[in-house]
Amino acid sequence: MNDADVSKQIVRFIRQEAEEKSNEISVSAEEEFNIEKLLVEAEKKKIRQEYERK
Repeated sequence: MNDADVSKQIVRFIRQEAEEKSNEISVSAEEEFNIEKLLVEAEKKKIRQEYERK
C-alpha cells in the first residue's frame, strides 16, 4: 500500500465512524423527544382532568 491508499483508507474509516456516531445521536435524540412528548401529553391530560372536575 502506498501513502495515497493509506490516506484514502483512513479517510473512509473516519467518515464511517462519523456516520455511525451521527446515526447514534439521531436515534438518541428521537428517543428523548418521544419520551418528552409522552410526558407532555400525560401532563396535558392531567390538566384537562383537573379543569373538568372544576
